[in-house]
Amino acid sequence: MTCKTLFTADTHFGHAAILRLCQRPFGTADEMDEALIANWNAMVRPQDTVWHLGDFAFRCEPSRRERIFKRLNGRKHLVVGNHDDAATLSLDWESAQQIAEASILGQRVVLCHYAMRVWPRQAKGAIHLFGHSHARLGGTARSLDVGVDAWDYRPTELASIAVRLSTIAAGEADWPARAGEPRSG
Repeated sequence: MTCKTLFTADTHFGHAAILRLCQRPFGTADEMDEALIANWNAMVRPQDTVWHLGDFAFRCEPSRRERIFKRLNGRKHLVVGNHDDAATLSLDWESAQQIAEASILGQRVVLCHYAMRVWPRQAKGAIHLFGHSHARLGGTARSLDVGVDAWDYRPTELASIAVRLSTIAAGEADWPARAGEPRSG
């Protein structure tokens, strides 16, 4: 069985205010957390790799954060976001860093919590994946928000990312601020 690599960001486990701030369709933080865990595990098998591009949890009790982390499938890497505190950094991540580079299925990928206008190896075909914007910052032909607010509250694979990037590169309207909304054009 082939292992997959998936990407996500801005789960904000335990963060009740994110429901209002990002208009997430959940009644409570507990409901959101359970939906995010279910969506994650529906996409990610235990042997898969997940790159979480920051803001794993916020205002979430450390023991709750740890219980959530242990319920999530996959080998998890963290690219640190602005809300990732010591309790998040102390979780059993495979790695944790401010910026990362990886080669996934032959595609060079530069990973950062924040969107960048330029990034390493950009001129050599590297794409840039980011979070932080909660689907409010449109992608370009070579960079894209992989946060849960842009991907129906679940991690996504490089193949799906490539489809969105190619749509942008083809000159079609950029993806909407919210997953599921029709594109303008």
